[in-house]
Amino acid sequence: MSEDVNETASLPVSHSIHPAPLAEDLDGQVKRCRICSYHCELAPGQVGVCGMRVNQNGTLQATNYGLVSKADLERIESRNFYHLFPGVKVFSVGGYGLNFPATPDQAAFVEVPPGAAARFLPIERLAHFAIERQCRGVVFAFNEPSMWFEYMLDAAKNIRANGMFTAMVTNGYMTMEALEMLGHYMNGFLIEVNAFNERSFHTLTGRHNFQKVLEIARRAQFKYKSHLEIHTRIVPGVNDSKGEMELLATWIKQGLGANVPWHLSGGFPGARQELDRIKEIGLNCGLNYIYLKEGAPVPAAEEPLAAIFDSAVNGNTYCHRCHSLLIDRHNQEVRLTGLEENKCGYCGAALTIHNTLWK
Repeated sequence: MSEDVNETASLPVSHSIHPAPLAEDLDGQVKRCRICSYHCELAPGQVGVCGMRVNQNGTLQATNYGLVSKADLERIESRNFYHLFPGVKVFSVGGYGLNFPATPDQAAFVEVPPGAAARFLPIERLAHFAIERQCRGVVFAFNEPSMWFEYMLDAAKNIRANGMFTAMVTNGYMTMEALEMLGHYMNGFLIEVNAFNERSFHTLTGRHNFQKVLEIARRAQFKYKSHLEIHTRIVPGVNDSKGEMELLATWIKQGLGANVPWHLSGGFPGARQELDRIKEIGLNCGLNYIYLKEGAPVPAAEEPLAAIFDSAVNGNTYCHRCHSLLIDRHNQEVRLTGLEENKCGYCGAALTIHNTLWK
């Protein structure tokens, strides 16, 4: 059995129990879950590392189907998507379950609360609510969405059928089989690539083989033509070395493209100075769009000159070729000032900004 499984399961109400679609039969009613790369092997009664899938009498079941942990109406940039439908309102929704150690802001998503505290959201209501609130799309976030796979897959099909886009914020540790089922229905992926060597990856996640995350990112972008952005959470002394950041930035440029946005964040003292240092590394490696989560904005009077050297000053987006302002995020409302489909309206430079449901 997997060393990460739990011995007993506390099952929730029946409407949140749903068969897991990627279960492999092993000996003696043991089931191997093939949704994430942990590949938990579960005997009857055992629960996977996510805490959400259980072998119930020889059948692998998800116990968190439709149970919502958090939901927000917000601008898409709040989920760190800067080049996917910039400025639009989205319905961001998350469930329960994590397969990596919880960050401080994820503690509420580890376990389903008992009784009435767990809210059930029917798929049809999810889509109708987003339409009623004039959202352009739905973003799956907060917990690790692949741990909510069964519900997310069904919901994504319904959301797309209702003329909205879908996106997810993920650590990318799902299996290729899971991506094969989901990829056609997901317009955008923000994938967290927090490590670029085995030491850092194991320190942050307890797992090995960080390349699995990179493979998911490339497959999502190139096979399923999904919009892709990369996020890296900087942890001082773990993943912030110049060498590791150079390798990561070079991989983004060579493996994904120089215009793929790279988001850097860090909630520690002195974060702005450290993020500026790593951003400079990325710019020197040839990346065009690097956005910082923390730090004071560049004064407006200094921004046009800064934009000649940096196409993502103060969270705004400039053309990397002619330096014209394309997306103004200075104020509460986002203004698109110079886009023509996926090109700069001033010089015609190709961009990775997606404003259409067509992949």
